Amino acid sequence: MRILFVLHQWMPEFQGGTERVALNLARSAQRAGHRVDVMACYLDRGAHEPVRVSPALAMLDSPPALRNEAGDVAGVLRTMVDGVPAWVLDRSALPARADHALDVDDTLADGLAGWMREQRFDVVHVLHTMRTATVAAAAQRAQCPIVMTLTDFFAPCYRVNLVDESGVLCDGPDGGSACARRCPSAAWTTQALRERYEHARALLTYASARVTPSPWVAERLSQAFDGQVVDVIPHGVDLLRWSPTAKRSAQGAVLHLGYLGTLNRAKGLQVLLQALAQLQGLPIRLTIAGAMHGEPDYEAQIRQLMAEDARVQWLGSLTQDALRGVVDQLDLLCLPSLVPETYSLVLQECAAAGVPALVSDLGAPAEQVRLTGAGAAVPAGNAAAWAAALAEWAADPELRQRWRQRVALPMRVEEEAFLYEALYVQAAR
Repeated sequence: MRILFVLHQWMPEFQGGTERVALNLARSAQRAGHRVDVMACYLDRGAHEPVRVSPALAMLDSPPALRNEAGDVAGVLRTMVDGVPAWVLDRSALPARADHALDVDDTLADGLAGWMREQRFDVVHVLHTMRTATVAAAAQRAQCPIVMTLTDFFAPCYRVNLVDESGVLCDGPDGGSACARRCPSAAWTTQALRERYEHARALLTYASARVTPSPWVAERLSQAFDGQVVDVIPHGVDLLRWSPTAKRSAQGAVLHLGYLGTLNRAKGLQVLLQALAQLQGLPIRLTIAGAMHGEPDYEAQIRQLMAEDARVQWLGSLTQDALRGVVDQLDLLCLPSLVPETYSLVLQECAAAGVPALVSDLGAPAEQVRLTGAGAAVPAGNAAAWAAALAEWAADPELRQRWRQRVALPMRVEEEAFLYEALYVQAAR
């Protein structure tokens, strides 16, 4: 089959969960004999290394809508990540509101539709609707079937996280009317929010399959969109890469915490650092792996908190191999998110490595930890509660052992790919 994977951003500029899920599925499809491409966006052109291809090949494969008047490929990079080829578009070529809305550039969509027909894609797998509405519209115009994976709440919520301005979990957009009432914004009229909702609903209706990684999210998305059927396929993990090692802190040694993910305010790292500051006497250290993006005030706050605690080490963004080395050293993963996470791939990867987790009491990670008992859920945003939970865990070897014993093995990436392949075949009929 000819498969196009579509998402809002790509490696190596961004290495979050959605990007890793897309890479896992694309590589699995390649191993199954399918021909794949990725289409995504870049914010920083310098973060990507273009693949050297002949001009003739570039002209043969490149979307006509992305060529300039001289016939050269303009504003798009042809890249390769772990053997997976990608077309990475310049974010500035997309509609100005694409980070929040589902606006479509009709000229670009028409050009991409022609390219999709030329390339004879059997299915387009959209893994995120942020910045990708134009590509999704192109797939519809080319009459390509779409499989959608809803990795967060961007479809029903322009704020992405289904949390209103007062910090309360929203029970749904109510056709866009609830968005206008609970999250008023000068950038959005009530009519515009209703149109955004209808656009999202139409896209979901067109999709041959709608998939989300957890039952918690599936229930809320179904409620948000008139009872549409949303299937559940958990994100898989490469168990060969993430299998447990014997290396863990010995009794009495310094215990090792890990925060692995993007550093932004919604992810709540500041809460974890504030909690750690209250535990100066405990033998604990914290390793942080992840990049900061576009929040200078928050970055300054985090840098200050890290500088004040010698037990904290920030490694920046890491490759998967380097991240695996960090996980080998961990005794506990910390996910202090301030908004409900729809899933957490790093939670699954750490589980595969035998590492339990302390998570905020929001969303799918809390649901999983409560189900397995391999950790605990702590009130989100409450540094004192996080400090108390960490102190209890650090002081009780039996509790630490019990949490480790209850870590459940996640789904293999091969199983995830098998389930998606069945959806591709069904969609392409």
